[in-house]
Amino acid sequence: MVEAGLLHRSADVRWARTVVWTTERGARITDTGLSAPRPPGERLLHRLAVADAGIRLEANGHTVLSEREVHVAEAVPGRAVELLDALRVPRVPGVPADARRRETLAVPVGAHSVHWPDLVVVEPTPRFPIAVEVELTAKSPASIRNILRAYRQSQRRVLYMATEPVVRQLQGSPGPDGRWTDGIAQELSLLPPGEPRPGAGRHLGVQVFTSVDPAVARRASATLTRSPQKAA
Repeated sequence: MVEAGLLHRSADVRWARTVVWTTERGARITDTGLSAPRPPGERLLHRLAVADAGIRLEANGHTVLSEREVHVAEAVPGRAVELLDALRVPRVPGVPADARRRETLAVPVGAHSVHWPDLVVVEPTPRFPIAVEVELTAKSPASIRNILRAYRQSQRRVLYMATEPVVRQLQGSPGPDGRWTDGIAQELSLLPPGEPRPGAGRHLGVQVFTSVDPAVARRASATLTRSPQKAA
C-alpha cells in the first residue's frame, strides 16, 4: 500500500516502531469524507493513546466519532444534527434548538470559541453522546477549569480517561493526614466534596487511562517520570 501511494510509513519513531497513515489518495479511496491526517509529530503519543481508547470503546459496542470527524460535521450547518439523528440520538442537552454550527458536538467556550473533545462516544443504550478527553499529562489548573466549566455550562457529559496525576488533579487525593483534598471537579461542583464515589458525578466521569498497546503504555509511563505537574 505504501508502494501504491495509499499509505505513508515512518520507521524513525523508535519507541513506536512503525507508524502508518493515509496519503491524500488513500484518504479519498476510503471515502470517509476526511482528508489525510497530518504526519506524526510531537503529539504522536497523544494521538496513539486516543486511537487506542477509541478502538476499545468501539469494541465494547459504542459508536465513536474522532475529533477530525467532529470538525468535519461541525463545519457544515446542520450536519452534526443530521449525524446524531441518523444515530437515533435525542437532542443534546444544552444545545439550543436553533444551533446550526460548532455547538452540537463541540463545546462552546465563551462567546467566540469552542473546545473540541478528543472523541465523542454514543452509548449503545441509552443512545446519548458523551465527550471523551484523553489526558496523559496534567494541564495547568486554569486550563482544566475552563474546559470543565464549558462542559458544566453546556450540561454535557464528559469522560476523562487520564493518567494518575491527572486523575488526582481532577478529583483530588488523600493528604498527608489521610484527609481527602478535593480537586478541580469538586471545586466546580461537578463532583460532591470528598472522596469520589462511583456514579457520583452527573456530568463528569473519571477513569485511569490504560492502553492495550504496550508501546503506548510504556511511553505514557516514561513521560510521567519526566514531566512534573504544571503549577497554577
